[in-house]
Amino acid sequence: MEPVKRAEFSYQRSDLRHPDSEVRHLKGDHIVWWYGPLRKNPRAMSIPLVKVAFRRLYNDIPGPHTTVTVPLSSLPHYRLGTIWQEGRGVSDTKQLTKKFHVDFSPNGWSITSRADLHSQGMSHIFPVEEYALKWGNRDQSKLINFNQPDGKNILVPCTEFFVRAYARNMDVCRALATLRWSDVMAMLYDDPTRSEQRYLVRPTSRMRKYDAVFLAHLLYDDYTAMRVKNINAQFVSRSPDERFFLEATPWFSGLAQILCRGRWINNGDTFLCLDLKGASQPKGAGIEWQGLSFDSSNGVDGAGRLILPRPVKTALEEEFLAEVSYAEPDSHAGITVVKAPPFVTLGEERTVTKTKRIIEADRSRVGPQPPSAESHSSGEGRGAGKNTGKLEHEAEAELESRGFLRDIWNAFKSIQKENPKRVSDVNWYTPQHRFQKRDDLRIILLAPIEDPETENQIRNWVYLNGDLKKQRGVLVLRIKIDGKNYVCFEIQRDEVQEQKVVPRYAGVLVEVDSTPEEFEALVETVCSRVRYAMGRFKNMRSAFPAKAKIFKHTQTDETVLYRKRLVNVFNELEVILV
Repeated sequence: MEPVKRAEFSYQRSDLRHPDSEVRHLKGDHIVWWYGPLRKNPRAMSIPLVKVAFRRLYNDIPGPHTTVTVPLSSLPHYRLGTIWQEGRGVSDTKQLTKKFHVDFSPNGWSITSRADLHSQGMSHIFPVEEYALKWGNRDQSKLINFNQPDGKNILVPCTEFFVRAYARNMDVCRALATLRWSDVMAMLYDDPTRSEQRYLVRPTSRMRKYDAVFLAHLLYDDYTAMRVKNINAQFVSRSPDERFFLEATPWFSGLAQILCRGRWINNGDTFLCLDLKGASQPKGAGIEWQGLSFDSSNGVDGAGRLILPRPVKTALEEEFLAEVSYAEPDSHAGITVVKAPPFVTLGEERTVTKTKRIIEADRSRVGPQPPSAESHSSGEGRGAGKNTGKLEHEAEAELESRGFLRDIWNAFKSIQKENPKRVSDVNWYTPQHRFQKRDDLRIILLAPIEDPETENQIRNWVYLNGDLKKQRGVLVLRIKIDGKNYVCFEIQRDEVQEQKVVPRYAGVLVEVDSTPEEFEALVETVCSRVRYAMGRFKNMRSAFPAKAKIFKHTQTDETVLYRKRLVNVFNELEVILV
């Protein structure tokens, strides 16, 4: 067997550990190899568990198999192919990335396993010699087998498909795995009644807009409801000590696309998907995402309901978090959002419009803040006094191909293409990834402002659309022209909402002739001060060198958005480009 090739993680990760899992006892480097059976958790019923198979690495060559148990909600962090050491993720591995056109209709796929293929005389499709599993040809882990028009096929592990392609918020998957169907609907929807006129979704406060398409189809599409109910039934029908292999199927019918990382097997006729990185959405009408808002402007002060604050924060990069598997969080616990690997929406995106339903109410009384958490759990809140905070695992959306920041990147790449002899490099930058030229852009997330004396308007600006689970970011680009470095800073914009003007922010272009340490200090200063300036670079001009150009964006270009504007800004810096 050939050694695996290591690679850096491609997204900003927290240092998530599971101190009560066997994973912390894995001495040396172990690679996540396969997903095994699932079961209920008798000690914490709201936290289903899954067996994860590892292989010990010797000089990066996979060796003996061993299995550990982790919470299902955390499984996206344990991607197949990632390397762990004593409970800590230390590396990713290089794999082939391929996008496939598939058919999610029932005749476009089937459910199988290595054991099924062996019993049917088709072991060559998933040969033991090319991807060894502990149980060999007796392995019963379920796979979705997608047929291809050219006679080839794609194998996707069912458990991988469930935790990646159903919902980005793992609390949705956790609800499907632990609650009765009526309770599932109550957790997902504030009002599960179908509208006869439109795709109207009234979610609970725990749901997120990026899951709007899935939640809309679950409510309005009988086919989706049938498939999701089948998932739910597989879990709730089991006894507490029963292990089973999940059968997860596509949740909508029709042509689709999937983005896979994995390897070719079966003489190049079968692609084994080990990491599902993206999928397309079902086609259909626009979706209205209607949140609930209380208007207490005319209400009686203090006569409303008692509100127990549950502060929400996003875990920082490399922030240490201990997640327990056998205890549930306190019912009144702060929430920490842990970013799972990004998931890409392929093809055309459905239109989702946010609206609000206003309810008049009396002014509420506010209770005490929750105590600081000493440990964390992804389960449902119960009891008090454990000092166990709530974790939510959410897959971040990849930067949309038609988004503003992507357009800026494309404009810089276009400038490089048209000026090949003068422009030698175009890179994006984050402190973790340093300078990168690949197209999977990363932004620097702005740190929350903890100072209670700071105005709420300023503190809220750090979050996109005021959503405390979505930190705003800054895109930092560097372009090298005639041997000189120029850096551009751009602010991530809010999502478009119905009947609301989304603020647009100017960019900054500056020539940088400094040491790496001075450049890092500049980036740190900009990302700190821009929060208090609420994205207005003109109000923090002193943070930049004197010749920095602060510019507004225009879209007069016919082919590449913002390209002409950037060329003109360079002209103002006496850098003439075509």
